[in-house]
Amino acid sequence: MSEPVDPPADSDRPGARPDRPDARLHGRGAVPAPRDDTDAGIDADRPSDVEWTLTQELRLEPVQFIARTDAVMRLGALMLGAGGSSARVRDSMERAAHAVGIEKLHTRVGMTDIVATTSRGQMFRTRVAEIRRPAVDADRLTALKRLTGELHPGTPAAELQRRLDAIEATPRRYPEIVRVLGAALACAAFALLNNGGWQEFVAVGIAAGAGQFVRLRIGRLRTNEFLVVFLSAMTALLVYLGVAALLAAVGLPGGQHDAALTSAVLYLVPGFPLVTGALDLARLDLDAGISRVVYATLVLLATGTAVWGIGSLFHATVTQTATALFDEPVLSIVRLVAGFVGVLGFAVLFDTPPAIALTAATLGTIANVGRLAMVDAGTTAPLAAAIAALAVGFGAFLVGDRLRAARVTITVPAVLIMVPGAAAYRAITGVIAGDTLSAIQNGFTAVFVVVALAIGLTVARVLTEREWSRP
Repeated sequence: MSEPVDPPADSDRPGARPDRPDARLHGRGAVPAPRDDTDAGIDADRPSDVEWTLTQELRLEPVQFIARTDAVMRLGALMLGAGGSSARVRDSMERAAHAVGIEKLHTRVGMTDIVATTSRGQMFRTRVAEIRRPAVDADRLTALKRLTGELHPGTPAAELQRRLDAIEATPRRYPEIVRVLGAALACAAFALLNNGGWQEFVAVGIAAGAGQFVRLRIGRLRTNEFLVVFLSAMTALLVYLGVAALLAAVGLPGGQHDAALTSAVLYLVPGFPLVTGALDLARLDLDAGISRVVYATLVLLATGTAVWGIGSLFHATVTQTATALFDEPVLSIVRLVAGFVGVLGFAVLFDTPPAIALTAATLGTIANVGRLAMVDAGTTAPLAAAIAALAVGFGAFLVGDRLRAARVTITVPAVLIMVPGAAAYRAITGVIAGDTLSAIQNGFTAVFVVVALAIGLTVARVLTEREWSRP
């Protein structure tokens, strides 16, 4: 076996697939090399001899091994690009590698890249995949999870590639108008959960729908993602204030307009990166975990800056909280309905299949009502959040196999309604405005609740999944 040599471009190799549009793949492997050109009597200055040498090198390429490696890497790239956690991506790649006949697989999975080395006997191949614009597509995650569950030893690489072609060619489950409606309903439900009235429900719903529409349209331009978030938030906040002013002008003023302002931008809360990043950190996947948490923090900063700017310009007190407008048992009924609608809206926003979306909405509603009841009874917010997340994790374990769903597609929408996005925005606004006390209170509340949610989900996984109980 000679020293490793650079193989020819993937597009020129027999049996290899061209790079996918959403991932860049690069590879290097150890392959048998021909005899030295000098020993073989080949003149490197003669084009015919050079062409013969390249042809011989191509014949010595382990084409089948390369094809298997490429198929496994493509599976991982598609899953990572759809929002999968590093643990899920790594597990799926290992299952696929075993199915197609790869003896050993070593991977390093980040937020936007994968480095994988496959080996068989004395041969090895290292591939790198880069995800330019990671997104969240629960429908694709579900399809890939079901695919890995159906693979069996002896699966040809070509068969795996064919099935990946079908998954990648599948369009988004819901059209844009449905996802806009999902964002509108989710944020409007949040307005009720944040003790707003029907006026706030209407104003927030219209504003969030407008903001999500702008987000989707500007996103097509492939511009800076944080700029897209900022402009989308500005649109939602301005529309909210406009609708609120219109309702007041026709004699239907709301009493909680300032308190509900942050609800209009809660569709921008980076729930998937926050939750999957926390889960990655729990598994000591520091590369992916830290990257996701930093990314989520930057998104929150972009949105919080917009909230502060609009609040300062229009003299809105975004740091205030509203008091409950309803008494029991009406309050619990409102929370139950609003929780179900909110979780379902976020699930639709993530392109979650209907059966999984309804299951997540049911689990999230029950857990959230219990959480709010515990808080009302005097339980600290982080402890109540941890118990609720633990319940969601156990519920996802019980129904996940029946639905053949990736657990994250159930747990993230279900716990997202418990993420204190409004508190995070108030903390950022307080920091910028110099309201130190409000910033500290809201900031610590947001951080500890998010940590508690991650602890609850992690404990549930450790107790129900063998992979999570191992270091």
